[in-house]
Amino acid sequence: MSSRELQIKTTSRALLADAILQFLLGFTLGNVVGIYLAQNHDIPNLAKKLEEIKKDVDTKKKPPSS
Repeated sequence: MSSRELQIKTTSRALLADAILQFLLGFTLGNVVGIYLAQNHDIPNLAKKLEEIKKDVDTKKKPPSS
């Protein structure tokens, strides 16, 4: 293996390691912030809000019963 091939292989491994580290740090930080917000602030339940919106839209689409 030539010196150039070894350098390319080492560089690609370093880039992969950097990408993995960046992903793990971002994922961990996101989870920590999410847990903090969920425990210390009144965050609305989005699933319930979406269900309410769907019900409102469905009731507006139905023709009036006579």
